[in-house]
Amino acid sequence: RVGGGNIMTVQDKIDTKFLKDTVADVVVKACSACAVARPEDPVGFVAGWLDQFVANDAILKKRSVELTERAAVEAEEEEARVEAEAAVVSHASRVAKALEHVTTLSGDPDILYKHAASYALKLSSSGGEGMRTYVADLEEPEEDEMADEPESLGEEGEAAPEAEEEEEEDAGIPPPGEPSYDDMFFRYVSVAAAKGDDQDWLVGKKLERGTGVSFALVDASPKAPWIDVPNAMTYRGPPREPKEGEEPADPEAPPEPTRVHFVGGFPRAGAYFAVPIVLATGEVAGMLCADTVKTPQGGNGRAIAEADKDLMRAVAKAAGVAMDSAAAARRERLLAAAEEQAKIAETLAAADAPEEGEEAKEGEEEAAEPEPEEEAPPEPEEGAEPTEEQFVAATEFKMRSAQKLLAAAEKNLARKQKRFDAVKPLIDVVDDDALAELRSLPRAPKATWRVVKAGLWMTGHKKFEFETWALTRKQIVDTYNDSLKALDPMKVEARDPKAWEGVHRCLKGLKDRAVMKESKVGALLFRWIEGFAGVSDAALEVSELKATIEDCENEIEKAQERMAEAAADAEAAAAQAAH
Repeated sequence: RVGGGNIMTVQDKIDTKFLKDTVADVVVKACSACAVARPEDPVGFVAGWLDQFVANDAILKKRSVELTERAAVEAEEEEARVEAEAAVVSHASRVAKALEHVTTLSGDPDILYKHAASYALKLSSSGGEGMRTYVADLEEPEEDEMADEPESLGEEGEAAPEAEEEEEEDAGIPPPGEPSYDDMFFRYVSVAAAKGDDQDWLVGKKLERGTGVSFALVDASPKAPWIDVPNAMTYRGPPREPKEGEEPADPEAPPEPTRVHFVGGFPRAGAYFAVPIVLATGEVAGMLCADTVKTPQGGNGRAIAEADKDLMRAVAKAAGVAMDSAAAARRERLLAAAEEQAKIAETLAAADAPEEGEEAKEGEEEAAEPEPEEEAPPEPEEGAEPTEEQFVAATEFKMRSAQKLLAAAEKNLARKQKRFDAVKPLIDVVDDDALAELRSLPRAPKATWRVVKAGLWMTGHKKFEFETWALTRKQIVDTYNDSLKALDPMKVEARDPKAWEGVHRCLKGLKDRAVMKESKVGALLFRWIEGFAGVSDAALEVSELKATIEDCENEIEKAQERMAEAAADAEAAAAQAAH
């Protein structure tokens, strides 16, 4: 019992706790309000107060939920904003790193082109989906050394080139500048596209003059800073500007507007954008392009985003910086190579100089009266077969002539060998680092390319392997000089006549000063290859003369045997007739 009352059971305690935890505070407040108001109907007042409390509590709970949800949305928005800002910073950082990387690719242009196309695609706003990017360089028509040579102009026509060569020699290393683009064409050298959109077939294709809109990058006055075509299928641009002296096919017909050229051959909808790769000299080395042309393999046909165009401009500018660095390095090496070439010239001059005693001997030979030329034996009468005696006399005359030529050929071989020995160590300098100088040339250096092709002909390469400068660059690797060093100029029996025709055509009329204006390592290669070819040609001449002499000896021996047999037969016949 408590105060004379009933003792509280466990259930009573539980119920009391429940009431205290749930409604006690609210009922107390209701009762307090009733006590303050002292209404006529206290029970009704408390009931109304509790009804209003329930309504107010629902409103407060709803507001609390709204505030919680709003706070969650604001938190999500803030998180998204932070993530977006981080993404922008991350993308900008990736772009900056990519551009910095591109500027360092001053070695092989093929590597530069590959990265330029790849970065322009992967760092685009769509991540490369629905778009493809590619690089095309500007190239000059290739020289085909195996093509039929034009007819000779005669003595008068040969004098002019000599005068030009003298002028070239005085000109020294030509200053960098912008070339004429009149004969140049675009060749696609690298392509990047989304997975499943195979565009590798485009690499190696040409964009010839008179087709497409891209030549406005070099032909327009002033040059177009970029080409922006919203819809390649329906685009009609301003007519192409005629070159000086160029006459239209139909003067009365209105000029044809320029149209986009579809390399695949079938017009399709989609945007096209191209920006030139410009060097510090103003020269346009090529272009970086993108399109969204819709095909079954890829392309979304939509416009190219402005941000993507800005990215391409930045990548093209970085590529120009890389090519400028390569050109500056090559020029620095050329300027520093003058002294080296002078020493090589002195070495060759010393090799050409007669040794002690030889000069006096040569002087005596020059002072001595020349031997009278041997007259050829008389030929048989027309229609008559030569007798054995006449055949032997003619063959002996041919053999004596070959022997005289052999003596001169052997002296020439000795001189060529001595000259080659003077430049033979130069091939050891032409290592992979030195060959990288040649690989860094985006456009074919005409004289140096002929030297490189002569070496490729020598080492057994086929013409299709170096038909273009881009293909030739792939052959100028660390094995190039190893293949040359493995050759023996005296093994003339291994010479392929067709290949050596290519060697001779490549080297014909080539001067070391012309090569020197283009490439230091090219000049070293030229000295070595020219020396090797001189020895090999001289050795071949000696070998052929020896073979001629041996053939003559064999023919004479056989003829003498036939004459002896005939004499024996005649003697036997005479003896038999006497009996």
